[in-house]
Amino acid sequence: MIEKVLLPVDGSETAKKAVDFACKLLENSGCRVTLLAVVEEPAYAAFWSDGMIAPEVVLPPPEELRGELERRAGEMLVDTSKILEEAGLEMEAKVRFGNPAPEILKEAEEGGYDLVIMGSHGRGILGGFLLGSVSNRVVHHAKCPVLIVRGP
Repeated sequence: MIEKVLLPVDGSETAKKAVDFACKLLENSGCRVTLLAVVEEPAYAAFWSDGMIAPEVVLPPPEELRGELERRAGEMLVDTSKILEEAGLEMEAKVRFGNPAPEILKEAEEGGYDLVIMGSHGRGILGGFLLGSVSNRVVHHAKCPVLIVRGP
């Protein structure tokens, strides 16, 4: 029985299709859904004077940029959570920062989810985190089943 579902979203049309599909599939099932937005933080690498990248030194983005990205992700999650609530689904929302595929995989494993439902690709308000390569990596590395909803 499916009790916990992870639903990564990025605001794209494909992610919206995945949300709609999840609502139809899980409606009034008693299943708990976790909406996940992964904010990909731009990083700035340091360079040595000879032009070589210093891989051990990565500077995080300015705090105001991180705050704005988190605010946008939160707004998207609020809008999406209303759709799930209308379908009678119990849900929670999370924002993670980092590289999308590894963060989705980490959340799926740490949270003990029974299923991941996600769009096949996207380029939403969070800078296109559900790219085909992201869904491909999740499908191939997740330790639970992954349901991919194809986009337009």
